[in-house]
Amino acid sequence: MKKYGIKILYGILLIGIVISIFHALNDSGGSAFGNIIETFIYTSLLIFITSIALLILSFKYFSKKVAIWILLLLSIPLAIKYISYSVNELYLEMIDTTTPKEFVYEVEVDSNSYHKDKARLQKQIDSLIKIEVIVKPAELAPRYFGGQFYKDTLKRDWAIDLSFSLEYKQTIVDTLFYNENGNEVVAGLLINKVFNEYIDYPNGGIEFIGRGFRYYKDKIKPFVMLSNSVSGHKTYSSCSDRLRYYYFKKIGSYENKLNMNDTRFLNSSEQ
Repeated sequence: MKKYGIKILYGILLIGIVISIFHALNDSGGSAFGNIIETFIYTSLLIFITSIALLILSFKYFSKKVAIWILLLLSIPLAIKYISYSVNELYLEMIDTTTPKEFVYEVEVDSNSYHKDKARLQKQIDSLIKIEVIVKPAELAPRYFGGQFYKDTLKRDWAIDLSFSLEYKQTIVDTLFYNENGNEVVAGLLINKVFNEYIDYPNGGIEFIGRGFRYYKDKIKPFVMLSNSVSGHKTYSSCSDRLRYYYFKKIGSYENKLNMNDTRFLNSSEQ
């Protein structure tokens, strides 16, 4: 081990550089940068762990090697950041929510009313999704202005903040949140089953996408989609689990951010 210890560290570094160059040359779009950063992180972690292991096994021998200290110091920032991230993720997986107990949403709603509201909102979302961008002149919508009718376009982004580049197969309202009186829906979690042409390209495939939303029943645009979303899931259950993870745990772990099951969020206008 003494003979090959430093060579192992150099080998890890070299492999990391080669993989990074491969990503830079072959990855398309913005994926290259992300993959290179990920490679740097894992390379740093391996160098960090290997360096510590070598020093523990033979501190007297390896402590005299300048190379091991240089590589250890270079690896520390990304390795520690990754370890801290992993510990935090493990903690989040073990708890139900990061929302403080005194602010956890606990409004009780009749089961029949809850399921009726879910069905009603699903139908409402489906109806808004059908308002697509109309491009054929013969199908332009009639608009009345100044005593005359004109042909105009209708755009889905006016109706609901969902991409019109996807083919929607099913709308599922996963969870609903109500006001303090329990008689009005104010927010919820939405999952869409869609056909995505880029999955298993060129054949395409089914994908489940999840989002959080605010609901304003009296506004022209009743659904306002929140910024955090999850995608790439092949099943409803995995999408639901990840969506709940973000909106009940992850978001609340950020400074000055509130989970969806936090009454302070539900009673505010935060988006």
